[in-house]
Amino acid sequence: MKFVFAFALAFAGSFEPLVNNTASNAECTVTSNSQGNCGGVAYELWMSGSGSGCSCTFKGDGSAAFNAQWNNCGDYLCRAGRGSGSTSGITANYAYTKQGSGGGYSFIGIYGWTTNPLIEYYIVDDWFSGGGNSGGSQKGSFTVDGATYNIWQHTQNNQPSIQGTATFEQFFSIRSSQRQSGTISVSQHFDQWASLGMRLGSLYEAKILVEAGGGSGSINYSSASI
Repeated sequence: MKFVFAFALAFAGSFEPLVNNTASNAECTVTSNSQGNCGGVAYELWMSGSGSGCSCTFKGDGSAAFNAQWNNCGDYLCRAGRGSGSTSGITANYAYTKQGSGGGYSFIGIYGWTTNPLIEYYIVDDWFSGGGNSGGSQKGSFTVDGATYNIWQHTQNNQPSIQGTATFEQFFSIRSSQRQSGTISVSQHFDQWASLGMRLGSLYEAKILVEAGGGSGSINYSSASI
């Protein structure tokens, strides 16, 4: 399915930021492909099209909260959170409102990469209509944070990544029922994947994310931390 390639495409071409904003206790609004730091929190906006009204405003208050909006921006993704570190003890909390549509695919949750091995991973708690499908093969399911998550794995062959064109695995946990607030015990997903032989490497990032594969919509995080 198209979405399987979407996150990897966020790193296509150069990984260098087109814009690099750093601010302290001040919002950071970006309207083009960019990565940087806002109020001590790492962020990135990437989109494959130009569209109109495509932007993301990071709160700059030390949290991972942001407001995102898109209007036919192609594959659009916005994320904020933490960079490298231990894969243990990671927990995310969030609350948001959303409106509009996310095109042919959409994903709201946690996103990141690891290295050695190179893995792209997703924990999906919500989506717009028509989203939430991972592709790949289902490896199992488990219950955490009051809900069942289905675990999927998919191989990307010679696709863009944070290390250039590469072959790598994608790991997914997709919640069986959608929600717009709550806690994600991120490291418990990592542990469940490992129990199925799906082992991550060294953490490159773990960020709160929204992706929309077209459409016109918005998401407003009133709170977010990871």
